[in-house]
Amino acid sequence: MNPLPQLESYTIRTFDIDCHKQLTIPALVRLMQETAMQQVLDLKISVWDLEEYKLAWVLIRKRIEVQRRPLLGEKISIHSYPTGADRVFTYRDFRVYDEAGEQIASACTTWLLMNTETRQMSRIPPELLARFSGYFPPSESCLPHALDQLPAMKEPLQDNSYRVGWYDLDFINHLNNVHFVKWMLEATPVEVLGKQQIKRMDLLFLAEGNLKDEIDSEFQQVEETVFLHRLVRQGDQKVLATARTIWE
Repeated sequence: MNPLPQLESYTIRTFDIDCHKQLTIPALVRLMQETAMQQVLDLKISVWDLEEYKLAWVLIRKRIEVQRRPLLGEKISIHSYPTGADRVFTYRDFRVYDEAGEQIASACTTWLLMNTETRQMSRIPPELLARFSGYFPPSESCLPHALDQLPAMKEPLQDNSYRVGWYDLDFINHLNNVHFVKWMLEATPVEVLGKQQIKRMDLLFLAEGNLKDEIDSEFQQVEETVFLHRLVRQGDQKVLATARTIWE
């Protein structure tokens, strides 16, 4: 089979921008996820196609790189495609282009299958792998896989606390990935958010966030333009996700 890039086009709307009229990182993540969803629906490997197996895809690693954020009214296209798989993990790339065809952002991601009853990791059934493995592009055209780990946070500062509400959940009944990104970035100092541009974000998703969980967003500045982030559930102090951001 030939590679099957999913192409979705979007116009940047007012609900996607910040005070500088630029697309926000959480909105970019949401558009990427929508693009991937359209492809898995076409390939018949979506969460609803997997109900008979009691399985669902779960994102565990993501690296986002941004050359520039598009402005209100700009039209962008997002290409997404699976790039590889093994017994447990699958990999997917995203490339974002402006109207001139220039790449303005990209992301590499790692996914696994979760049993929706036990909430434990599951191997990929061979018949499911066969539905998309023939579309993998040559390795030289794929982005490097996201990191397996990030530096430990030694002196965390707590900024915000959140309570997971009904509308924060996604279609497999846990905290939507977009909220992970948003809540982590919200802890970044305002002078950074307002005056600097994010160039890269590495994320590791470690555990689910569930309805009514109380979650603290913590951060630590480790270099002038580098921050570490994590989301910690109150009570058991479980770390749900960690991240590193690089700004300019």
